[in-house]
Amino acid sequence: MSTAKISNFSEIGKLNTVIIHQPGSEMENMTPETAHEVLYDDILTLDLALAEHAQLSGVLNVVADNVYEFSDLLADVLEDSKVKLDLIQDVCALHGHNELVDDLMAFDARDLSDQLFQGTLLKKNTLERYISPSRHAIPPLPNAFFTRDAVMCVYDKPIIGSMAHRVRLTEALLLKSIFNHHPNLKGTGFHYDGTKRQSEALTIEGGDLLVIRDDLLVIGYSERTSARAIDRMAETLSLGHENLDIVVVELPKIRATIHLDMIFTMLDVDTVMNFPPLITGAGKCKAFHMSCTNGKINYINEYSGLPKALRQFGLELNFVNCGGNNSFSQEREQWTSGANFFTFAPGQIIGYKHNKATMEALDKAGFEIIDAKDVIAGNKTLPAGKAAVAMDGSELSRGGGGCRCMTMPVHREAVNW
Repeated sequence: MSTAKISNFSEIGKLNTVIIHQPGSEMENMTPETAHEVLYDDILTLDLALAEHAQLSGVLNVVADNVYEFSDLLADVLEDSKVKLDLIQDVCALHGHNELVDDLMAFDARDLSDQLFQGTLLKKNTLERYISPSRHAIPPLPNAFFTRDAVMCVYDKPIIGSMAHRVRLTEALLLKSIFNHHPNLKGTGFHYDGTKRQSEALTIEGGDLLVIRDDLLVIGYSERTSARAIDRMAETLSLGHENLDIVVVELPKIRATIHLDMIFTMLDVDTVMNFPPLITGAGKCKAFHMSCTNGKINYINEYSGLPKALRQFGLELNFVNCGGNNSFSQEREQWTSGANFFTFAPGQIIGYKHNKATMEALDKAGFEIIDAKDVIAGNKTLPAGKAAVAMDGSELSRGGGGCRCMTMPVHREAVNW
């Protein structure tokens, strides 16, 4: 494992280092009745999810220098007894079970890492606990394979997510400890540490933050990212910048659009994937341009939609439609993460093959469609031009996300715009 400098100045630069998480037993620590407690609509089958996620990790290992596993990074930092104690105390305090500190300290680093993902059962040794509907004192982390949400690397530092739902705060604590202490993730502190927020109204998650260029961000104002948090990011991220432009997209506060990257992702310098009803169609989301200079918001303008706002910054984009040109297919495939692509080099992307109309739209837009299994086996070499790697993901998508959600870039090469 080599040291990775934090450097992320675009959505599309060639990927060098990325963090992912293979789903584990945490997936099986819920029932249909308790799934909603961990933000799931249904339960997933672990064996199917593992087979699909192996295709993502297999492709990433072909195209990137460093593919870090979240649980391995955590096990590494837990070898330090002080880091271990501090983290355990933080997690136990978060969930109101300080009595578990000694029990958890007894685990070795590897086993503790696994334990923190799979959750710790609630001992039913008091009446209050006996009648509690909760099975867990410290809940499992079935959302942790969506590594994008709880941390986001922007420029040379991470932002530790300020999670909208309490059940995901543990993920942010674990990732903060990794970025604070792992020798292979060299940084200079955090832009913002969401685990220390002083207001429930200040929430931000990585699915809503897209780094277009070093002077341009697009952020979703969603059910998971608040206006107050966007104001804070504008002030913080513009420090030291003569000019930083932020385009804010106001999303419907519904399950299908929990994050901006569920309806809009960058594929190339001039090409994006979009869900037309909310990006280019008659009912498109409003957009706001925030002009920022060195920690200050200069002014805010409103636009009828994201495309018009982005044109002000020289981005004349080609819009590929999630679901193609059929409104019925668009609605179905957006629900199954059809707009959520991960770009690992300019014009080179990976997404779910079950979204057939979306893949057909990419083919028409000049992307060569390549099966993930062929990339992993070496049967196909990625072309120099545009390519869309198609992976199995019917089970993973039932968790509510796609390939961008499951990847957290740490280092990308610069892009010539």
